Amino acid sequence: MIRRLSVIAAALGLASLAGPADAQMGPPPPPHDMVGMHREMGPPSPEMEKKMAEHRVQMARDMHVILRLRPDQESAWQAFEAAMGPPPRPDHPMGPPDGPPSTTPQRLDHMDKMMAEMQARHARMEAATRTFYAALSSEQQQVFDALERLRGPHMGGPPMAMMMHRDQPGRPGRHGG
Repeated sequence: MIRRLSVIAAALGLASLAGPADAQMGPPPPPHDMVGMHREMGPPSPEMEKKMAEHRVQMARDMHVILRLRPDQESAWQAFEAAMGPPPRPDHPMGPPDGPPSTTPQRLDHMDKMMAEMQARHARMEAATRTFYAALSSEQQQVFDALERLRGPHMGGPPMAMMMHRDQPGRPGRHGG
């Protein structure tokens, strides 16, 4: 009987300790949702935009040094850099439109429009990468390829796309060359 009371008391003691721990735990974190995250964060502040622009300028300087770009390759570099830069702000919201709920066909049309914009951007990035790569010497191409390998497995478009603009969502892409 004493043993039985001891077991019950121990169980109640453990249960009372677990209660406060459960009470301190908040709701589970929301799933990773880029659209939702951008909505919560809003547009970057002017200070953040300035820092991102400075980072892109430094990346461009570093690429010039690493690849040892020649003056005759500058126009190919400028076209590559422009294609890899941040996209213009969309005129439409990234997610479903605010206001009354849209119909399924309207949501599908919105997704199709966004997908077409992303595919067009990807095509421009790929074309610029191929053109820039072709302007490089054999040694520079080896360095460019090595930089791509050093980044490791990734999601993204053409080579160097994420290195030039890391905050772009991507999808598996083929590596041009």
